[in-house]
Amino acid sequence: MTIQLPSLKLALVCGGTGAEHIGSIESALWILSQFRPDHRPSFFYQHPDGRLAEAAELPGLFETWAAHPYIKAWSDPAGAEQCRAIFRQAAAWRGVPWTTLTSGDWDLVWPAFHGRGGEDGSFQGFCESLDLPYAGCGIAASVISVDKIKTKAILRVSGLPVLPQATIDDWELGTDSAFSALIELPKDHQYESGSSFDAIKAISPALAERIIEIEQRLQYPVFVKPASLGSSLGVTKAINRQELITALIQSLTLDRRVLIEPQCNWPEYGIGLCGLDDPKVSLVVGYALNPDFFDYEAKFGNQAQDDAIPARLDANQTRQLQELAVAAWHALDLESCARVDCFYENGQFAINEVNTMPGFGAHSVYAEAFTKAGLPPTALLDQIMAAGLDRHWRRNQLNTGFKDRL
Repeated sequence: MTIQLPSLKLALVCGGTGAEHIGSIESALWILSQFRPDHRPSFFYQHPDGRLAEAAELPGLFETWAAHPYIKAWSDPAGAEQCRAIFRQAAAWRGVPWTTLTSGDWDLVWPAFHGRGGEDGSFQGFCESLDLPYAGCGIAASVISVDKIKTKAILRVSGLPVLPQATIDDWELGTDSAFSALIELPKDHQYESGSSFDAIKAISPALAERIIEIEQRLQYPVFVKPASLGSSLGVTKAINRQELITALIQSLTLDRRVLIEPQCNWPEYGIGLCGLDDPKVSLVVGYALNPDFFDYEAKFGNQAQDDAIPARLDANQTRQLQELAVAAWHALDLESCARVDCFYENGQFAINEVNTMPGFGAHSVYAEAFTKAGLPPTALLDQIMAAGLDRHWRRNQLNTGFKDRL
């Protein structure tokens, strides 16, 4: 079914204080260039320190972004010029950006953030507190899905397949001084056989016990992942105890919780979804894994263009992966848009990751997989926004006042 949206007054917000700042800018610029011509978008950029850019800054910022090696959207000259035209108009605006954002009569806000500070439920809560409709998943799904440990706990109890795992929370390490001492371990200690583990035992016996437990439950190599960072940022492969120690300490400086999983040698696939109760499903993407895990460079560098769309699977395998993605959509209460990444081989599946605001832009397998499934970018964006508007309408139909009890 084709969504028939009226012309909308839109606030597109990107950047943010998180580590995926550049990816957020690329997604937002691509989205801006692909909106239906009759929509009326405005652009808001949050600097890494939390400030919203003044309107007059935007034209100059755009030219800086266009030269960034990871922002490749300017291979489409028409799209780039459309962005320039919007920013030229924005340069004439007056007023405080935050005031403009919070008091504007927006039909819908699109938070094009990735990771912490925007995709993690924080901005979604901001929108709901102001009664603003917004694109993307709701608060609960955003909070849960940005945390790999919480996500997999819900998937597991929902009967969906995930890899075996171990987790470590920073509070398990002991006192703050113990954690500081772990961070300060000399680099040469971390690579000397035995000496680093002896130092760990002296500083944090609990961490030493957890390392032994990890080795007993999971075989090397393992991947150590900060729980709430996306785009594979901070993910480290460890092939022995020394590398595991280093990876754990590094990850615990990036996040309070760490996920450890064994290496899965099955091919990885991505499935895009959009809508609400009965989501549309994209073609399955076969990821090009080179090096041997889907790191930041594999996602955003030149080799990202080697992903197979559609994946080289038969019809039954494709259907099984798509059904698994839909099951994850419902288990996590996803809405509007998401991408589910899965491992699959010989009838065995494991859900690897869920993205509640998939990347858009020149590297976006999400948009391309929908385009090749017959839903081009303009229609895809309308579908995502229509779901956000419908969710907002449903929410406002609920009786939440209880005024008779006050």
